[in-house]
Amino acid sequence: MSEHVRAELHRTGGFTGRPLHTVADSRSLPPPQSARLRQLLSTVDFTSLHGSAHPAAGADLFTYHLTLQRGDDHWKGTVSQASVPPALQPVLQFLVTVES
Repeated sequence: MSEHVRAELHRTGGFTGRPLHTVADSRSLPPPQSARLRQLLSTVDFTSLHGSAHPAAGADLFTYHLTLQRGDDHWKGTVSQASVPPALQPVLQFLVTVES
């Protein structure tokens, strides 16, 4: 059995100010999406991520509030669109496009 992974995203800000909330859980996603989420989170070093970001410089930028889980490892933090760590960019792209 593959390791359980889960990612939750609350996105605020942006041009329209319309928030987004999505949860992706490897136990409930279709197999291809579940495998993709596992692969994406397997590449993220939780210990290297910072817990919060400085406020974004720009009224139209998004702020991402993330909770990530991979097995017993967890990370929770906030990043701004202007300072998303490279390791989180594909995770965010996946979460924005996955159906919740």
